[in-house]
Amino acid sequence: MASVTKKLENAVKALDKGQLKKALYSTDHEKTQRQHQSVERAARTCLANRSDKEACKGAMKKARDEIQETISAPIDDTSLEGMDEYLPPSQPQAEAPVEAPAGPTDEELYEECQECHIAVAATQFAQACGSDPEGGICKLISERLDDETTEPAHWLKVMTETAEKAEGEQKEKMTAALSELTEYLRRKDSPFLKEMDNG
Repeated sequence: MASVTKKLENAVKALDKGQLKKALYSTDHEKTQRQHQSVERAARTCLANRSDKEACKGAMKKARDEIQETISAPIDDTSLEGMDEYLPPSQPQAEAPVEAPAGPTDEELYEECQECHIAVAATQFAQACGSDPEGGICKLISERLDDETTEPAHWLKVMTETAEKAEGEQKEKMTAALSELTEYLRRKDSPFLKEMDNG
């Protein structure tokens, strides 16, 4: 459990610094799927609102708070969640009607988000690197995870080079992730793929 808590603490720190890729990587674990979805939602919001920095900051703060809530003791929690359990029952208030969200769904946004697919593939590469992300062939991937300025075409190049140098099961996982990504990008007639080919 301690390692899961550590991963979540790392994700909170990453979101505080605006490092979405690192937060995605830190929460990409079967025991932290709920938190991973919060980070994914924030990433999609940021990508859908590139020109609106405040919308992105708000989405990251929301994801950060949702993750923090799962690692805070209930009594230390500063949110209002669960506050009614500590209060005597009162007259029920009429709830405001919830409006249906307008615009595309998260799934539709994700399907159109080429950078999101590249980030997910990079996370799969980092997982394939296993316990030694800093050493050997995984060094380039590890360095890029901390660098928010890495361009999508450069990510593709680094992943291709890393997969070529990998061996055994590691190579299988990396090649599968890269094949799936390349197929998606070809389907979308991606400029990133063309940029990498030309570069």
